Amino acid sequence: MTVYIEYVLIDNFVIDWLLLKATFSLTHKSVKKWRLLVCSVLGAVIALIFPLIDTLSLIVTLLKICAGLLIIVLAADYSGFKDFYVNAVIFLGLTFALGGAITGIYSILGLNASSEFSIAVMIVPAYLVLKGITSVVKYVYRRKDVLSKVYPCEMEINGVAVKAQGFFDTGNALYDEDAPVIICGKDLAAKFMAGFPKMKRIYFSTVSGQDKMFAFKLDSLKIYIGDKQNIFNNVTLGVAKKNVGVGYDVILHPALMEENHAQKNDGKTEKAS
Repeated sequence: MTVYIEYVLIDNFVIDWLLLKATFSLTHKSVKKWRLLVCSVLGAVIALIFPLIDTLSLIVTLLKICAGLLIIVLAADYSGFKDFYVNAVIFLGLTFALGGAITGIYSILGLNASSEFSIAVMIVPAYLVLKGITSVVKYVYRRKDVLSKVYPCEMEINGVAVKAQGFFDTGNALYDEDAPVIICGKDLAAKFMAGFPKMKRIYFSTVSGQDKMFAFKLDSLKIYIGDKQNIFNNVTLGVAKKNVGVGYDVILHPALMEENHAQKNDGKTEKAS
C-alpha cells in the first residue's frame, strides 16, 4: 500500500505540473518554477484526500473544482479578474478533458484505472494527451492569426494575370534593389510562363549562408484590403523551391502594408469597384 500511495503522489504531482505548464503555455503567462513546484505538491496531497471523503459525488466534484481554483490562484500573479478567469477556465477544462481522455484510453485498452499498474504508468498518457491538446489549440490560433493577415491579390506580367491569396509576413525583409520582394512557390510561378517573363536571380542571406532564388519583375501587383484596391508597380516576385504555406500562395512584403507605399512605389491606391 505504501508503494500505491507513492505512485498516487508522484502521478498527481507530475500531472498537476503538466496541467499548469500547459495552461500557462496557452495563455503565454510567465510564471516562476518554484510556484509551480509548490502548487503541484499541493495538488498531489489534495488528491490523496479525495478518495477518503465519503459523501455525494456532486460535493466531491465541487471540492475538486475549488481545489483547482486554489492551485491556479497560487500558481501565478494576475493582472485582474479576467486574466485569472481565463487561466482558471483553461486549467479546469484541461483537467476534466485529461481525466476523460485517460478514462477512455484505459477503457479501450481494457485496463483497470484503479490498478497499481494503471496508476504507475498514468503519467505517459497524461503527457501525450496534454501535448496533443496544446498542439492542436496552438495550431488553430496560429491559423487564425495567419488568416487575419491574408488578402486577395492579383499579379500581372506581360498580359498574364494570376490571382492568389497573399500573406503579410513581417519577417520578409528581402529587397531587389529598391523593389520589395514577394515570394511564391513553383506551382504559382509556372502560371506566368505563358507571358515569357524575363528571369533573373536575386541573392539573400540565411542562417546557413548565402542563397539565391529565381525572380522576375511584376508589371503590377494588386492587393485588395477591404473595399480598397492597392496597386504597386515596382515589385519583384521571387520563386521559392517549394510552396510557401497553407491557406495562402504568396508571402507579401511588410512594406506593402504602408498606406503611402503605393505612391512611393509609383503606383496608386483606389477604391475597388
